[in-house]
This record gives sequence, structure tokens and C-alpha cells, in this order.
Amino acid sequence: MLIYLYSIVNPKKQVYIASFAEVLLVLSVFTKEIGSRRIFGIDFDFIAYPFAVLYFLFNIKNILLSQSFPRKTYLYLLITSMLSIFILQIGYIGFLKQIFPIIVIYSVNLFIVNRHDWRKIFRLYIKFAYLSAIFGIVQVVASLGGIDLLNLQPGRLDSIAYEPSHYASILVPALVFTFFNIKHYKLYFSVMLIALILTFNLTGYIAFLLVVSIAYVNLFYFMISVPVLYYLIFYVFANFNENFNLRIQETVGVFRGDVNVLNRTIDANGTTVSLYSNLMVAWNNFIKGNLIGSGLGGHEETYYRYYEHSTFKYNYFFGLNAPSAHSLTIRIFSEFGMVGLILYITTLARKVILLDNGIFRGISLACLSHFICKSFKLGGYIDYGTPFFFAMLLINFMRYKQHNQKITQQQKNARKETTKIPVPILETT
Repeated sequence: MLIYLYSIVNPKKQVYIASFAEVLLVLSVFTKEIGSRRIFGIDFDFIAYPFAVLYFLFNIKNILLSQSFPRKTYLYLLITSMLSIFILQIGYIGFLKQIFPIIVIYSVNLFIVNRHDWRKIFRLYIKFAYLSAIFGIVQVVASLGGIDLLNLQPGRLDSIAYEPSHYASILVPALVFTFFNIKHYKLYFSVMLIALILTFNLTGYIAFLLVVSIAYVNLFYFMISVPVLYYLIFYVFANFNENFNLRIQETVGVFRGDVNVLNRTIDANGTTVSLYSNLMVAWNNFIKGNLIGSGLGGHEETYYRYYEHSTFKYNYFFGLNAPSAHSLTIRIFSEFGMVGLILYITTLARKVILLDNGIFRGISLACLSHFICKSFKLGGYIDYGTPFFFAMLLINFMRYKQHNQKITQQQKNARKETTKIPVPILETT
């Protein structure tokens, strides 16, 4: 059984046995909720966090000297956050709670993915996602019979997560990759597609459809995909069940100017209230001219400041997702301002590979789908595999550039060989 978990089989049927570090790195994508316990107000993952800390300490010299160590990024986070804390008079606690885990966990992810074969590590993640999907399907079937297998919402698949939307951010990247490599992953894709459908999660559905649309980006596909997505969201999904309809209608209403959702008590949809209330905090930072945001970990304090004199603080959903800003995109906009948001979006866009039809493209689009999921919901920097997918996206792009440079050099060498003029050999007799 352990050999099966450690082993990776590539399309050429070659077997690779992953190292202990690779297995734990991939496992950390799935352990946010099954391995977490709340300590001193923090959800501590007793599987992923100890592994990252110990690996960082035992390999600290190599990690700090590695080309994958993002010194400039960490320096930017430090300088802009300190500046924001000073200007806005925000406490340091939020910053300290975020900066150390980010440095340790992201550095470890980047180092391991760069040090080992990133393609094999990603295939190991695909296997774990497939196994979690099988468990999720069994979970749903069991819940219909009254058996509880870590299932908080009977009839909806959440597998190893607390909520279907949380699980979608873990599953969708694997589904995207197997979709673009369907020839080798027919069974995996089928099982994971069933699992995604059973989540009844709109975020997962939209993220998958968006990435597939992006992959075939041209005018023809764009003209088809936009109306199809519009029809699916506002006519199919909206009428699929009451939950979808409520979320879609209230979210559309809010962005059309109906802000009364913040004045309701318990009959409003929590997702819509959370989205709007956190977005308003980020937007308030921007319209006040704060282009670098409230600093790393500063959203929560600015949230409570913003609503301090508002009647919304008596709302049932007041404070919902205040620490995480509801979504990663909103959180980056809030904590790093418009400058940080632009840097974040351009970084993702520049690392996505569309011209390759092989594994480079598949991995980059899979990673992109995770960040699309977290643009709708979930704002944690270090949970649900975000460091893993970020590291994969960067290293995959780096390997792609190296691959292209190697091919270009080989072509140059080949041209030189063909243009060489043969030197006549003089007869000596």
C-alpha cells in the first residue's frame, strides 16, 4: 500500500518512487482541514506545518542559496507592509502571523519542486486528488444512507474538506490537467468529474469552464464560450437548486447597487455578504489613495475599523471571513493595493503557457485554475495547496524556458553543421 502511494507511473509506463519529502509536500495540499486543530486562535495543520518547518531548518543553507528562493518578493512584502503599518497605524501582530509562515512554507515548496522532477511531483498530486475523489464519492453514497464519513453536508461531496467549495480548489487543478491529458487519464478524469459534479459547487464549475475557455483562446472560441458561460450561470445553474439561485441573484443584485444585503439579519446568503463586505474594505483603501494596501495581514484590522460605526456590525454575518478577506484576489487588493493586485495578475498571466500542447501547458493551466477558484472564495496565503500551485506555476515556466532555449540552441548547431563548406583533401601523390 505504501509503495502504491509513493509510486508514480508516467505515460511511458515508467515507475518512479517519490522521496519522503515529495510525498509530504503533496500531502500538505490535502491536510488543511483533516490535519488541523485550533491553537491560540490559529488553525494549525499538524501534518503540513511541522514538515515545512523541520525541512526548512534542516536545509536552511541550501534553501537560502537556491535560485528558487524569492528574495525580491519577500523584500517587497517586508518594505510595503512596514510602510503601510506605519502610515495606517496598524498593529504588527497580523503581519508577524503571516510573514514567517509564508517565508518558510513557500520557500520549502519552491525548493523541493525545483530540486526534484516537478512533473513527477505533479503527477503524484494527481494520484492523491484521484484517491480523494473516490473517497468523496463513497462519502456521498454513505451519507444518503445516514452514514457520516467526515461529511458536514449530506448529499454534497466535500471529501477531506469542510466545505465543497474548499475541496473544489484542491480538485479542479487535477481535473483540468487530466482533461488536457485525457488520453492517459481517462479513468482519473471520469472519477474526478463525477466528484466535482457532486460538490454542487458553482465556483468549481465556473473555474473549470473558464480555464478550458482560456486554453482555446481565439475569437471563435471566445464568441462561443462567453454566451455559453452566461447561459450556464444565469439560466442553468441559477435554476439548478435554491442555493445556486440565491447566491447568483443576490451577488448580481449587490453589484448592480443593491447594498441592502448588509442590512439584513439571517435571511441573506452568507457568501454574498462576505464577498461584498470584504470587497468594500479593499475598495475603501483604494479610493483613499492607498496604492500599496494595508500591508500583509492588515485586512482584518482595517475591516473592523471600516465597519466600526456601521449598523452592519449588528448583522448576523458581521466579521465573516474578515481574517482572509473572503477571497485571495480581494485580500491581495486589500493588503497590497492596486499595485500588488496588478503585480499578482501579471505574474499569473505571464507564467501561463498556451503555445505548448504538452505537459508544460497542462500544469500551468491546472495551477491557474486553483487561483481562479480562490478568486471566488478562500483568501488564505498558505492553505489548500496555494504555495504548492504557486511553486509549480513558477518552476514549470522556468523549465519551459530552459526547454525552449535548449531546442533553439540545438537548431542553431544543426544549421551550423549544414552550412559548413567541406574542405578539399589535397592528394600527396
